[in-house]
Amino acid sequence: MNPFSLCLSLCLAAGAALPGLACPGPENMEKGVIFRTEDGVVETHSRFSEDWVVIRMEFSDSEGSLLEARHGLYLHSSTPIENGVIRLGQKEVFSGRGDLAAWKAPKPDATWRNDTSTGGAATAGPMREIAVGGCRFKGFEVTLTFKDDPTYTELYHYLPELGVGLLVASSTDGSTDSYVYTEAQAVE
Repeated sequence: MNPFSLCLSLCLAAGAALPGLACPGPENMEKGVIFRTEDGVVETHSRFSEDWVVIRMEFSDSEGSLLEARHGLYLHSSTPIENGVIRLGQKEVFSGRGDLAAWKAPKPDATWRNDTSTGGAATAGPMREIAVGGCRFKGFEVTLTFKDDPTYTELYHYLPELGVGLLVASSTDGSTDSYVYTEAQAVE
């Protein structure tokens, strides 16, 4: 082995051993998992109870939102963040906790469906590998439709081991916005 190969092998081994470089797993959801998008959005997902995840979304301009979501997917509320300050008095509730209790955890099955009389519907695709930067997760697509706006649809990559839904596209009236996640790491 030449000196360059030896150095490369040692550096790769040392890098693999560093905890900050490991891909996050379910054990990291108590403190949180950070996801970054190619347009600079930073999302920190953390579990605050068995079926509930809080998501802190931060944009590059110090604005953002604090979201509460059942199964990390179904939105309960959004609280704005302005200049880094959470505006609790401006919290908007979209669905009550009782209403969201009817929404079950998604399953990777084309026949699986959540359908409520008040909110909308969720359908899922098959399990597959989902890449987020250098990390690979088992996951599947979930499509959400809404009864109050039948022209609007959201597409998520759902990561069941983490209990997290990552919004990858939203569309309304034929116009689609896409979001690409480039990094996943555990909160230290």
